[in-house]
Formats: sequence, structure tokens, C-alpha cells
Amino acid sequence: MGKRPGLPGRVLITVAATAVLTGFATPPVWADAVPVVPSMPSVRALAEAPVDPAVPPATRVPEATQGERVEAVRSLGLDIDNGWLVLRDHDFVFKIFDTADPVRFPLVKEGALQAFRDGDTASTLFIRSGVTELAGRDRDNYARGRLERDQARRLKQSAAALVAMPVTDQQLDLGYRDFIYDLWHFVTGYPKVKAAALAAYGASEAEQKVFLANGLLAAKRQDQTDAINADKDRDEAEKVRLAARDARQNAATVVGLQTTDVMLDLADDFFIRKILEKAAPGTQIAIAAQASLSSAVPADWKAYLATGIYAARDRDVAVENEKKAAENRRVVREIKARAENGGMRPRLVAAAVAALAGSDHDIEAFLQTGQHAVPTQSLEATTSGVRGAYVASNGGSTYIVRGEPGTRSTAKLTDATWTIKDGLADPNCFSLESTQFEGSYLRADGDMVKLAANDGGTPFKNDATWCASPGTSGSGVSLESYSHRGHFLRHWGGQVYAAASTDSGTYNASWLFKEDTTWSVVDPDPEVTTPITLRWKNDDALRAKLGAPVAPEVYDAFGGGVRYRDYAGGRMYWSAATGAHAVTGAALEKYQSAGEYRWKLPTIDTTPTPNVEGSFTHVQNGGSIYWSPATGAHLIYGAIGDHYARLGWERSYLGFPTSDEIQAGNLRRNTFQHGVIDHDPATGRTRDYRT
Repeated sequence: MGKRPGLPGRVLITVAATAVLTGFATPPVWADAVPVVPSMPSVRALAEAPVDPAVPPATRVPEATQGERVEAVRSLGLDIDNGWLVLRDHDFVFKIFDTADPVRFPLVKEGALQAFRDGDTASTLFIRSGVTELAGRDRDNYARGRLERDQARRLKQSAAALVAMPVTDQQLDLGYRDFIYDLWHFVTGYPKVKAAALAAYGASEAEQKVFLANGLLAAKRQDQTDAINADKDRDEAEKVRLAARDARQNAATVVGLQTTDVMLDLADDFFIRKILEKAAPGTQIAIAAQASLSSAVPADWKAYLATGIYAARDRDVAVENEKKAAENRRVVREIKARAENGGMRPRLVAAAVAALAGSDHDIEAFLQTGQHAVPTQSLEATTSGVRGAYVASNGGSTYIVRGEPGTRSTAKLTDATWTIKDGLADPNCFSLESTQFEGSYLRADGDMVKLAANDGGTPFKNDATWCASPGTSGSGVSLESYSHRGHFLRHWGGQVYAAASTDSGTYNASWLFKEDTTWSVVDPDPEVTTPITLRWKNDDALRAKLGAPVAPEVYDAFGGGVRYRDYAGGRMYWSAATGAHAVTGAALEKYQSAGEYRWKLPTIDTTPTPNVEGSFTHVQNGGSIYWSPATGAHLIYGAIGDHYARLGWERSYLGFPTSDEIQAGNLRRNTFQHGVIDHDPATGRTRDYRT
């Protein structure tokens, strides 16, 4: 099996896996035979994307076409005339801002203003995709908000009717604060209403809603009672009659019933019949009215007019809200299922899951903004030995890159982040827009994959559309070119192609085709892949042993540069001289007590001893840490360590060490389960003996 150009030493990580591929059995690993981990491809083994601080020609955005302009305007439900079409993109966007309905298209209006401020390129991009995208969001939000708007309008209409305030549609669409100001300004003859409105004007929106629903009525009732009681000439019977008229008048406003003096003097049961005629059939208001009429007790009629109709109105609102909440949850479940099936938006799936686990408010927030806040992802190679490389481009050709760690571990591969959009040619597929060059997409240019600016033409849209399917190697996703069916996004020699498994050329080779065309969709802005991360990602056995990272990687300039990172099951160390190795279990505690990398760096992973339960960890210059359940972890090094190795390590009669190296008179000594090794620094003699 030949090596691939640009990927020297590309092999599977574990010895066992290599043995399967080559057909040879794996020899037993003895304690004195340091296991060899096949070398990883170096960071430089992958072609890195060229760095060009200037905007590459491939990503320079051409002006919007006339067709794109027409589509943009029609997405707002507007007619377009020739006067629009002769404008420059920048002026065209201002025309959109000036014309868009602020109630139905607030996001479009805000986006147009921002694009106009940002200049010509932003204006072109806004025409090309921003208008239609934001208009769709505005339409969805407007449709979802219809019930809330209708409830708000009814609430304001009912409140206005309580004080006989005429209102326009424009007033009913005001915010609660502004509407209450208009109400306060209008009201005369109701001092307590006036005072309550003034207090509500400075309150929160939630408190303003309570004022319009209940506080205004309570204040008006008090004003009505005060007015009745203020007339000393009225007898009690007249006061009762006037109070009953006020109650009927107030109740009538709930259903928008226009009243006359004759109607207000009707008996309570007859007046309730008038309300029932006006109420929508099947509502709680109608049901409660009918229930009160079925009673022959006048007190029940009075109770309905005084409190029952308002409680029924609140139940109607609650029923509407429950239906809206159920529908919103259905929509979120649908978004989640679609994202799961597409495979390209795991962050959207996670956001939907979190929303569904939350409150109705969380659901509403997800639909309003949350689903649009997670559009970006990165694509990571899944082929063994190449994991940790991400699709990236800063104009023109596309590569898989790991980045240069330098002395850091948290630098971001910003060129490897993509906005996942519905396919330009087919909304059931996807287009990948660069977050660094807005308006530029990954495009199949023949067999090459390049980052190029959207010119608005159909060929570009076809070339920049990729259809996702479950990964051909059994995990992740594979991306088939919409315009070149049978060609998949593939990395080869560090570069990215639209390749087919035809063996007709290098990047069309069938060898590892399934692996190379399978991608893991991961979080955006991935960190530069350091040697430690590179090994962890590509050594499956080691990753299973160490578990997930629990802390960021640390770089220390000591000794020419050392890296280490903590995982759930241990710590991995790296230097240019020793490579990346993991120290785990009791050996790690002993290693750290000895000064860890400032003492010596590990040259192998902590490895199980072959015949009995235990482990060994070799470090630079012949040192080791040996551990067993019976003896614990101990250091052995120098002449004693060399002698122990010659005897056969723990397989010798000595067994495991029971102490670190200690001073015993003039001698250096390690004790073992069944003996001792002494070293005389004066003579250089080292000997072992039983105890």
C-alpha cells in the first residue's frame, strides 16, 4: 500500500490495527521492549492555506444582478419600477430601508440600515441574500406573533372602551407604555384612573399589562363608586341602580358590545343575553354566560357581570396561549428533526433540545432568535491519522489545515469556520459560506474545490450546493456536489477536491475514499491542533483510556518548550525530543511528586506489565516508574535502573520495587518485593541479592 503525496508516514495509530492491515501478528510487548507508537503526520505534512492579508480576487463580490434586485423587492411584497433598477447597490439598499414596512419587516429594515452603513460590498450581499433571508424571518416572526398582537390589541381596545376613548389602528399597535400615555392624556373625570395610568406608565411591561387587564377596571370602579356616593341626594335604591348600570357597562367592554341607556337598564339576565349574542361561540366568555343564565338565582347573574366575565376572558387568553405554546413546540420539534436529518447543524439540534427542555418562554426565544444564533460549524477530517485537520480557505484553493501551534494552544482556525446555509440551488441541500469572506462559498470548480464569491448566476449556485448524507465510512456526514453528482468533498494530500471513487487519478483513488469523504461537523472556530491534541484525536485506544480533556493545554518554555494537558484519566506531555505521551494512574502522582517534566519527560505511555497486574512508565535517560497494587508506585533510575533492566525488570526474582532510590550508608539502594539492588558510587559496582 503506497503512501499518499503530502502525508508521509500516514498509518493507523495502534499497533494492533497496523498488524491487521499488514497481516502480521503483533508481538508481545515486554517491559524491557519500549512499545513504538507509529509516527503521526507532522503539522507540516498538510498543505497550509496561503496567507494573504489582502482580499483575494476570488472573494471579491460582483454587483447584484437585476434578477436578484427584483427578487429582493418582491420578498417584501412590494412592486418594483425601473427607478429602482438603475440605482447603485448602495442606494438600492437605502431605498429598501426607506420603503420596508417597520411593523412587518423590522429585521429587514435594521439589516438594510446596517448594510448601507457598511458600504458597497455589504449592500451587494444584502441584496443578494440578506433581504430574502431576513424577510423570511420577519414573516415567520410576524405570523408567530399574531396571537400576541391580537391579544394586545383586544386588551388595549377593551381598556380604551372602559373610559370611552376612541382609538385608531395605529394606537392599538403602539407599545404598552405609549398606549398608556395616550390613555392617561385622554382620561378626564376619573381621578383614580388617571393616577393609576400615570403609575403604570413608569412600570414594567408586565405590570402595564396587569394595569390594562385589571388595574384600570379596579380604578374605574372606585371612581364610579366615589361619584355615586358623592351625591348626598341619592337614596340607596338609586345608588344600587347606578352601580348595576356601571357593572353592565364595564362588562360590555369585554366583548366590545355597544350599549344604550335602554340596554343598561335591562335586567341582569337580559343584559347577559346581549353579551352572549356578541361573544364568540365556544369561548369561555360564552360558556360562562350560558352557565349563569341557566341559574335562576339573580346573585349568579350579578356575579358574572361583576367578576365572572373577566375570569372567563382570562381563561380564553390562557387557552389561546396553551394552543400557541403547543404549536411552537411542534415547530421546534420539526426544526430539530430537520437539522438531525440534515446532519450539518448539530449546534442547531443542541439549541432545539435545550429549548424543548425549557419553558414556553425559552421556546419562543429559540424561534425568535435562538435558531438563528447558531449558523456556523466547522468540518473536521475523520480519516485515522488526519483527524484534527479542518476544511479551510482564505480565497481560491481549499485545504485541510491544523495550524501552527507555536507557543500557544488556544489560537483559533478562523478560516475553518463556515456558515451553514440552505443550498443556493436546492434548500434541501447546503451551501457553506466563509465567515471571513461573507458572500463567498465553497464551490466545485471542476474537480477542485475553491472559495469563490457568489455571482448570483445559476451555475455558481449549482456548484456551491452540497447535498449531505450519512458518512460513507459509517459516521459523520458526506457531501455530494449538486452539480457534479457522484463527486464528494474529499481531502487528498492536504487539499480538498470534488472527487469520485474511479481510480482515474490521484485524488479519485478508491483507497480510503470512504474515510476521506466522511467529515465530522464540529463547533466553529476550532483551536489549532497541537501535537498533544493530534495524538489524542488519532489514537483511539489512548483516547478511550484518557477520556475527555478537563483543562486547556499548557505551554511552558522550559527546556526548549514543553506542553501538557489534563484529561479525565491522566495527563499527556509533549516535547519535540520525546513526542506526546500519557502518564496515568498512580504513576502520574509519583511523576508529579518527582518534579514531572522539570525532572524528566516520559518517553512512552504508562503501559501495563504483561504477566502480573502493574504498570511501567519510562522517562528520559533510562528512568522508570513502576507500580503494582501491592507495592505502589516507585522511581527507579541510573545504575540501579540499568541493573534492574538487565535482570528482566519485574519478571526477575526481585519483582516490583517497594521504594524509591534511597541512601543506605555509602550506597544507593532500591528495595524490591524479594530483594535489594545496591549501587556503590565510589566503586561503580552494582549488585542484587535476596532478602
